[in-house]
Amino acid sequence: MRGLTKLALMGVAAAGIVALTPHTAAAQNVALELSLVLDVSGSIDTNEYNLQRTGYQNAFLNATVQNAILSFAPSGGIAVNVIQFSDNAAQSIAWTQLNSVASINAFAASLGTMGRLSSGGTDVEDGMSSGIQSIQNNTFNGARKVIDVSGDGTQNTDPSCTVTAPTFADPCASVRAQRDLAVSLGIKINALGIEGDFGVSGVSNWYNANVKTSDGFVVTATNFNTFEQAVISKIGREITDTSVPEPATMAILGVGLLGLGIARRRRNAA
Repeated sequence: MRGLTKLALMGVAAAGIVALTPHTAAAQNVALELSLVLDVSGSIDTNEYNLQRTGYQNAFLNATVQNAILSFAPSGGIAVNVIQFSDNAAQSIAWTQLNSVASINAFAASLGTMGRLSSGGTDVEDGMSSGIQSIQNNTFNGARKVIDVSGDGTQNTDPSCTVTAPTFADPCASVRAQRDLAVSLGIKINALGIEGDFGVSGVSNWYNANVKTSDGFVVTATNFNTFEQAVISKIGREITDTSVPEPATMAILGVGLLGLGIARRRRNAA
């Protein structure tokens, strides 16, 4: 140590700082980082959880959605993870790169067998926070970054957040703080409200008021039985970055993807 100059010591210290700093290695470029944030709170029974899980699985098995993902394969495809939340949040499927039929089908299989991590209160704030942190700390560099929140209830673990009939769109400061943090980091948040306990649109209204970013959108499932079609439409829109006015339909999405496929074939033939 005595033989080291002050400049050398500074260099050693700097090297240590670099070693402790995350993401020093080059991140994998992808077209989209998509964090799926699922409500598994106590208001969702086992059958409803299974419908939610199967809905996401079938979304990634849907041919139109798969074609959308594969259209981005030259850009690295997309990266997806899954976070579950109730009165706390945790990652249930780690970040996975989807850039082939095999990788998409494997991810769908993981969704289909995904266990339920908890069942308690509804802490949407913690789900959003976990989604943000997972995007900030993964090993991917997405051209777009999106959090996809789905659930059947409003924040009920924060006493200051209330809901009032008939709209249930009361402001919730803690959830809005996470939304605003996402905006500052260039992350879009979309949401899917599963209705039932708060009238025909109460959850969707609350998501519109508190969860989605200004560039995001909210899709409504009238109940868990209609969740699958709603989530297929939503995932398709998130992957293709389309802003289709509600009601969004897979037919409209399919037309857009057909044009995308024709354009790709023309480029390949040129």
